[in-house]
Amino acid sequence: MSELDRICERLRGRMPDLSGLTTTQKDRFAGTTQAAVAVLLRELSGETQFLVIERARNPRDHWSGHLALPGGRRDPADRDLLDTAAREVFEEVGIHIPDRSAFIAELGSISPGNPRLPRISVTPFVALAPPEFIITLSAEVSTAFWVSANELKSAGARDEVSLVVDGIRYRWPAYATERGPIWGITERILTEFLAFLD
Repeated sequence: MSELDRICERLRGRMPDLSGLTTTQKDRFAGTTQAAVAVLLRELSGETQFLVIERARNPRDHWSGHLALPGGRRDPADRDLLDTAAREVFEEVGIHIPDRSAFIAELGSISPGNPRLPRISVTPFVALAPPEFIITLSAEVSTAFWVSANELKSAGARDEVSLVVDGIRYRWPAYATERGPIWGITERILTEFLAFLD
């Protein structure tokens, strides 16, 4: 059994059945905008990797330039948040997830803790990348790259992002990558996901 197969088995064994998923059932943050992101997995040379994007610089984007997972806000045409995740992956990086069975798990919905940020509920889904794909970036994404799940797990969120807001210094844990730190909501999602590698 490959490493990716073992991860999928652990996730499938611990996560709820995704059949019958509806948007309203999965939003634990009433009155917020809903969004979904994908922890998109592939196996390369026996190593499990997931896709990380760098958001394009945009003064109107609260997360401008951040490292993140592909995803975004729910569109009224989306049947549910699973549709949102699949649509956003295709729109942002050009990877078509052909079938809902490629989604193997749902992680816990989270919301930003900073009151200055938009009220949004983000639901992460774990999905398997198709065997063949070509990454095609949208204008919202400046780059995309694969990160080793085990390497990130071994290193841990030992880095720190520090910002001064209104004269007060805030610090957040971060995962270090060659492209910069992964912090904030994405760090919280990955910390939950990486716990399943134990």
